[in-house]
Amino acid sequence: MVPMSNEASAGDVRLLGRPRVALGVLTAINGLNYLDRFLVAPLLPLIIAGLALDDRQAGSLQSAFILVYALISPVAGWLGDRAPRLRIAALGVALWSLATVGSGLASTFAWLLAARALVGIGEATYTVVTPSLLSDHYPPLRRGRALSVFYAAMPFGIALGYVLGAQIGARFGWRPAFLIAGGPGLLCAAALLALREPPRGRFDARREAEVKLPLVEFLRMLRRRPSYFYNMAAQTIYTFTMGGLGAWMPTYFVRERQLPVASAGTIFGVLLLGAGFLGTVAGGQIGDRLAQRFRAAHFTFSGLTLLAALPFAVAAVLSPDPVVYWPAMGATLFCLFLNNGPLNAALVNVLPTSARARGVGLHVTVIHLLGDACSPFLIGVAAHGLGLRLPVLATGLLVGLAGLLLLAGRACLVRDLDSADRGDA
Repeated sequence: MVPMSNEASAGDVRLLGRPRVALGVLTAINGLNYLDRFLVAPLLPLIIAGLALDDRQAGSLQSAFILVYALISPVAGWLGDRAPRLRIAALGVALWSLATVGSGLASTFAWLLAARALVGIGEATYTVVTPSLLSDHYPPLRRGRALSVFYAAMPFGIALGYVLGAQIGARFGWRPAFLIAGGPGLLCAAALLALREPPRGRFDARREAEVKLPLVEFLRMLRRRPSYFYNMAAQTIYTFTMGGLGAWMPTYFVRERQLPVASAGTIFGVLLLGAGFLGTVAGGQIGDRLAQRFRAAHFTFSGLTLLAALPFAVAAVLSPDPVVYWPAMGATLFCLFLNNGPLNAALVNVLPTSARARGVGLHVTVIHLLGDACSPFLIGVAAHGLGLRLPVLATGLLVGLAGLLLLAGRACLVRDLDSADRGDA
């Protein structure tokens, strides 16, 4: 645990170390994380026109961000198992905020591409260490709910990014949106440094926080956790879909439904906010309650919700009627966001304390490297010759495969949770 300064009073220490305070600060910053990440999407038609980009270049903006994000994640995980996690997170927040401002100053495609890559470095350092921090604030049976609150900032941040980008972009152009969005990050970094670092592994069955698991033993431990790989495979497909659709749906509505830029981004953002927030919070609550009765509940519940999204996704993409496609889009997003808390709880619950940040870091690397690092660019390549409708539809249907994988991995999850309860490495 990182000691507090001598100037801090006992009351300050108690306040700054409270789980709810830490959860509130980390959640608020996570919202800013997703705002900066998805700000490009509603601005994309304006950026394409302003910098004279084709669809392949446009798709590569989000792919470059995710590629760098994925490659930095294991480094952040390695550091997170060895260094004070709050300091690592604060450095990441400051870096991505400065890079977001730099995005608004870009005069060429190469400059903008480099700025988005730097945003990826900053966000990776924050995203990888925060589940480990929250795991040391909450016991296993409450982690799903805590993580669902943390990830509920995702739809808030994405929706705010869409609305902010659409409204500011339509009125003032795409550059001011980046300049405004990048400003609050430095204050958020300072807020992180004011928090108290929790003891590592204080809620685990066996206290092993000071044990540094060597790389070979870390890899052997993962081999003995097959549910980790089922979870990773399912979330890779899920991330491929969410990243691709998140990057292209506002542009899809502009091109295929002839909506204005401001309307497409704002309506999609509002839908995402409502459906995403309700889905994330409900998913964490339901998943944790079911897990108290059924050991495999986190996988079972998430798998069924992903399968339930399929008919709504088809209607959202193919129907020409806004009375159909907007509600169907909302139902699709609700089903998809239901699994955020349960799947991330299942991930951290099967990992030992000494490898939790590295395990999350490797997981983040794989799901993004093979997921949304590819999908925005691939959709752009396909759209260059086919238009957007077929690539968007095919991407949306992939979540059914993720649901089937989770249902197939239920027995592995039960065995891995039993191993974690025994303290097996």
